[in-house]
Amino acid sequence: RKPSKGPKPCPNDLRRKSCQGSMIPAFQFSLGHQVLQGLVTVGRYDGKHPCLSAGTTAGKVLIHCPHNRVENPQNEVMFLNIDRKITSVVCGPLNPALGRDVLMVGTQTSLMVYDVEENADLFYKDVHDGVNVIAYGQLPHIENRVCVVGGNCSVQAFDHEGTELYWTVTGDNVSALAFCDVDDDGAPELLCGTEDFEIRAFKQEEVLKEITETDVVLRIEPLHKTRFAYALMHGTVGVYDKLTRAWRVKSKNRVNCIDCFDLDNDGVPELIAGWENGKVEVRNEKSGEVMCKDYFQAPVAALVHADYRLDGRQTLMCLTTEGDVRGWLPSSVGAEHSVAGGGNTQEAKENEYWRELTQQKTNLTQELNSFQEQLRQHKSGGKDSGQGVIPTDTKLNVSLKSNKTQGTVELHLMTSNYSVIRAVVIFAEHLFDGEACMLHPLPPSSNIIVQISPAKDMQTMMNIRAMTGLSLNSEQYHVFELNYVMPKFAMYHQVETSSLSKQPEGNCTFQIQERPNRVWSWLQRSFISIPEQMPAASGGNSVDISFISLRSNEPLCITVSSSQPGKVTIRTDDIETAGEMVCDLCAFLQITDLESTAHFPAEMDKFQQVLMRVDEYNAVRMKLTAEMADSANLVKALIVKAEDYRMLADMQHLKKVFSSLQQTNADLIAEYNKRANNHQQLLGQLKEVNMMIQKAAKLRAGTAKTRVVNACRQAIKKNNIHALFQIIRTGQDTSGN
Repeated sequence: RKPSKGPKPCPNDLRRKSCQGSMIPAFQFSLGHQVLQGLVTVGRYDGKHPCLSAGTTAGKVLIHCPHNRVENPQNEVMFLNIDRKITSVVCGPLNPALGRDVLMVGTQTSLMVYDVEENADLFYKDVHDGVNVIAYGQLPHIENRVCVVGGNCSVQAFDHEGTELYWTVTGDNVSALAFCDVDDDGAPELLCGTEDFEIRAFKQEEVLKEITETDVVLRIEPLHKTRFAYALMHGTVGVYDKLTRAWRVKSKNRVNCIDCFDLDNDGVPELIAGWENGKVEVRNEKSGEVMCKDYFQAPVAALVHADYRLDGRQTLMCLTTEGDVRGWLPSSVGAEHSVAGGGNTQEAKENEYWRELTQQKTNLTQELNSFQEQLRQHKSGGKDSGQGVIPTDTKLNVSLKSNKTQGTVELHLMTSNYSVIRAVVIFAEHLFDGEACMLHPLPPSSNIIVQISPAKDMQTMMNIRAMTGLSLNSEQYHVFELNYVMPKFAMYHQVETSSLSKQPEGNCTFQIQERPNRVWSWLQRSFISIPEQMPAASGGNSVDISFISLRSNEPLCITVSSSQPGKVTIRTDDIETAGEMVCDLCAFLQITDLESTAHFPAEMDKFQQVLMRVDEYNAVRMKLTAEMADSANLVKALIVKAEDYRMLADMQHLKKVFSSLQQTNADLIAEYNKRANNHQQLLGQLKEVNMMIQKAAKLRAGTAKTRVVNACRQAIKKNNIHALFQIIRTGQDTSGN
C-alpha cells in the first residue's frame, strides 16, 4: 500500500468544538504500515522539520517526513533497517554540537544512536542488561542531557559518545522512565517504573521514595510542575502530585499509551489516554473527569505531540497499530478566552468549586431523604414494626489478629451490641484480587472474620463498609464506613524467643541514636498484637522480640542491646526482609544516613552460585560467537565458489556446494538458537546479581546506600568477587583494589 499524500485539513468551525464532548481531528492520514505499540516519537532530524518515527513489525523504523514532499515525493516515507526486535524509540538533541535531533533505538541487547540527516551512527553500544525503555533528559550531576536506558533491574545513562555516566539498580525489570520535578526543587528527578509494581523517584543514585502500585507500570509521563501521570497494565490511569496520588481510574480495557497535552488551551495540560479497544479519551488533570473522547477501528499504538504542520501550534497525534494517524489542534475557544482578559483561570476555578458543592449537596440530600423515610416508617409502624433501625449507640469494632495455623491475618469485625452484620465490603490495594472483597455471612452475625494473606509486606489502608441491621429479618440497614490500616509487617506472628525451633543465621547490625522505646513504638506501628508497654524485665533499656513468618515459618528476631546503647540487630535468613525493615525503621525514626554490617551466609552462598553461572554463560556465549563467525565465513566462501561454478556451468560441483551451503546454514540456525537460549539464561542470572545489589543497598540509608551501589558496580566491572562480597557485608570496599 502506498502512503496517503499527507494531512487532510478539516473545517475550522468543527475544530473549535474539539474539546466540548467529541474530538474533531484537524487532519488524518495513513502511514500504510503497521506500527508497534509505544514505539513512536517525533524528531527534527534536520533541525527544522518534524518527522514522525515509528517502529514496525519487520524490525524497521519508519520515518514519515511530509515536508520532503515538495522536494522529492519519494522521500516522504523512509525506512531504517535495524534487523532486530525493537524495544524502544526516542529522539532528542543528544549531541548539542549538531543542533538537531538524533534517533535513539533500543533492542533486546543493544542501544543504537543514529544521525538520520547524515545517515550515520553516532554510536552502537552492547548493553548486557538489555534495553526495555529509553528516556531522554537531564540528570542533576551531568551537564548535558543524556540517553537513559532501563533494562534488566538496572538504569544506565550514556552521552553522545556512548560513555556510561550513570548506573544504578532497581527492584525488577524497568518498564517505564520519565523526568519530573516531584520535589519542587527546580531540578527534575528520574522516575522509574518496574515490573514489581513499583514507581521509584531517583535523585542521582538516591531513592527519594518508592510507591507500590497494583500492577506493572507501563507508562509514566510528566504532566504539570510536580505532577505526573502513570498507566498500569490492568487498565488503571492516574496522576500523582509530589509523589502523593491525586486520583486514579480503572477500566476493564488495557491502556496502551498516555500523553499530556493542553487540548482545551487553558494553560494546563490534560491527560490523554489511548486504549486497546481503540478509544482515545481526554481527562481533566485535577479531577480525572472525562472531557472528550474519540474512537478508532484498531488499537491505539501511541500518542505524541509536536508542531507537525509548522504553523506555530502544537498538535496532538494518535497512531493506531494499523498505521492510521489523526491530529487534533488545541481548542481555539480556550485561546480566545485567554486573550480576552485572563479571567479564564478564575472562571475555571469557580466552575470546579461549583461542581464540588453541587455533588456535596446531592449526597447530603440523598442521606436526608433516607433518614426521613426511616423516621416515617418508624412512626407509622409502632414498636413491633420490625423495621430494624439499630440503636444510636451502635459501634463497629475492628481488630487484626494473626492465625498461625492457617498462615493468615484475620480481620475481626464486631458490633458493640446485638446488632448483626448482613454484608461487608472491603476496598484495599494489594490485599485482594480486583482490590475489593465482599462477604455475605449466612446467617448474619455480630462477629465477622475475614482471612487476609498479603503477598508483599506493605502498609495498606482498608476502606471497610459494613451493612448492619437490628436482627436477621431487618428491612432497614445502617452502613458503617471506616478506614483501618493494615501494618506493613502484619504477616509476622509474635512468639516467645524460647519457643523458636531454630535461630536465624543471618543478621544485620547497625547503630542508631535513639532510645529503645522509640524502636518499640516502631514495632507497635509496623506489626500487630504488640503490647502498649515494653516488657518490665528489660527495664526499658533493651528490646528482645521474636516473630515467625506466616508465609514461610522462618524466624525473625529484633534486639536492641542494653550493654551497647543504640545497637540494633535484625536476625533473619532473608536479606530482603532485613532490608525492608531497615528502610521502614529509618523512615519512622527519620534517619537519613545509616551504616550497617550484614552477615547472610545462606544468601551469599546462593549469590556465589549465581556469579559462577554468569561466568559459565559468558564463556559459552564467547565460544558460540566464535563458532558462528567461523560458520559465517564458510558461508561466504561457499557462495563465492557457487558463483564460480555457475559461471563455468559446472552443475555437478554447483549442486555439491549448494548442499554444503544448506547444511552450513542449518548449523548456523541451530547455533543461533543455542546462543539465544544462552542469552536468556544469562539475563536471568544478571537480574539476580542486580537484585542482590539492590538488597544490599537497602540495608543502608543515605550516602552509605549510594556508595554500596557504586562500589558494587565497580567491583563487577573489575570482576573482583572478593571486593563485591566485602561491600555487601560491610558497605565499604576495603580490598584496596
